[in-house]
Amino acid sequence: MTEGLEGEARRAIRSVLENAPADGVEIVSVSSDTGLTRFANSQIIQNTVRQEVRVYVRVVVGDRWATATTNQLDESHLRAALDGAIAAAKVSPPDPEFPGLAVPDDVGRPRPLRRFDQAVAACDPEGRASRVREMLKAVGHHNCAGYIETLAGAMTIVSTTGVDCSDAYTRGAIQCLVDTGNGTGWGESYSHALDEIDGVKAARAAAAKAEASNDPGDADPGIYEVVLEASAVATMLEYLSWVGFGAKSMIEGESFFTERKGRRVAIPAVTVLDDATDSRSIGVGFDLEGVPKQTVAVIDGGWASQPVTDLRTARQLGTTSTGHSTGSVEFGPYAANVVMSGGDHSLEDLVAAVPDGILVTRFHYVNVLDRPETLLTGMTRDGTFRIRNGEVAEAVNNFRFVQSALGALSAVRGIGDDARAFSEAYGSFVAPSLHIGEFHFASRTSH
Repeated sequence: MTEGLEGEARRAIRSVLENAPADGVEIVSVSSDTGLTRFANSQIIQNTVRQEVRVYVRVVVGDRWATATTNQLDESHLRAALDGAIAAAKVSPPDPEFPGLAVPDDVGRPRPLRRFDQAVAACDPEGRASRVREMLKAVGHHNCAGYIETLAGAMTIVSTTGVDCSDAYTRGAIQCLVDTGNGTGWGESYSHALDEIDGVKAARAAAAKAEASNDPGDADPGIYEVVLEASAVATMLEYLSWVGFGAKSMIEGESFFTERKGRRVAIPAVTVLDDATDSRSIGVGFDLEGVPKQTVAVIDGGWASQPVTDLRTARQLGTTSTGHSTGSVEFGPYAANVVMSGGDHSLEDLVAAVPDGILVTRFHYVNVLDRPETLLTGMTRDGTFRIRNGEVAEAVNNFRFVQSALGALSAVRGIGDDARAFSEAYGSFVAPSLHIGEFHFASRTSH
């Protein structure tokens, strides 16, 4: 299922397309095989396997369109979905902004990335359990919790306008929390390839953080120099992408691009791309409209360069799609393969440059306060330390922060050479550690 639609399924799709009583039809199939092993209190508590397929049939009737879905790939269910979509389209209001279905001669023909690792696809509960055992051994007597997930996915798009593309991908993810009773630590590892996911390294990092976090003290809230480890930076980039990198939010006045396109928003050393071709990115080579994903320099040398687009927003802006459709008119385009360029400083170098500040392992419970201003709030977690005279000193209780993401990127003083991949449900992020000159901690927490 996850390596593309072949045989009877593809024949069924072609049969439906060839006889469709509509002006245009697009069929998108998204499938996944997911295995998840959870552990808590240093023992496995859950193993689940989930197989899913979702088919979206979109039809165009004049200046109207509609979509129906099914989770079956046989001809009868596809025809039922097609009939439902046609019936819905005929009673839908006209859509003067509808850009039409993608035409390969206009938008380009997608090429699959094939970032697919058979070892991830074949990893079974015993394979995941063996990695859990290795992680538990690495943390010794400490309490350990987390999960290992393996996913193999595929996407196929076929349309009456000539789109015909398939791609398959894999994703492996490990997250590990170690709790000593007096302190916690965090480790994680992500990749499309199983041999690049290092659970033991993640577990040892979490254990070291937890041991160093024992009996944290209090530090006063305020504005500090900080070193954000890569995990915290990845979270910041994820929220920045969500609130500002898409053209729909710019058009609606909800993005920093609305007022700052073509203006400096970060220091010159900061470049943030959306780049599905980066070897560390996870996913496929085209969007949900069958448009090839372009590499887009969203922030280029500190300048707000351009947002990502889909067919609808590209038409509104008088440009071409960058291949970032989410399939949702409401949500609009999304930068799902964000890559921040790394620097040439080790994490130790970044810390050494801070006379008095805070080291942050990761962020948690992040929320958006102001989208155009990229103002975020959230908490530090699982390893927050004071930096004194260029060295990591005592652990401190967590802070709640209130900080503009772009404000942080404007105050960068050093970029780490440790850029690595992080993956969440809606994309992947490649991020390095950062030394930031000013970061606002609004209050401290009780733990």
